[in-house]
Amino acid sequence: MSLGRSTDQDQMFEVFGRDQVERPVAHIGSIVAPNQEIAVARARMLYSERPWVELCVAPASSFKGCLKPDQDGIVGMA
Repeated sequence: MSLGRSTDQDQMFEVFGRDQVERPVAHIGSIVAPNQEIAVARARMLYSERPWVELCVAPASSFKGCLKPDQDGIVGMA
């Protein structure tokens, strides 16, 4: 398995992190990998410019949209 080359089996992963304990976890980017283990390795390598206190990856396919730009509706308190 390679850390640098994409394959037909690759999937998109979203990367989240926080650089200080008191800060919220934020989306910091997306990566492509054949599985979660390689996604973690790629995220650690790609985003190593900061000393993260937490770094997470999740398959992009695991997210369900709540509101789309072309969809009517308002998100907020009722």
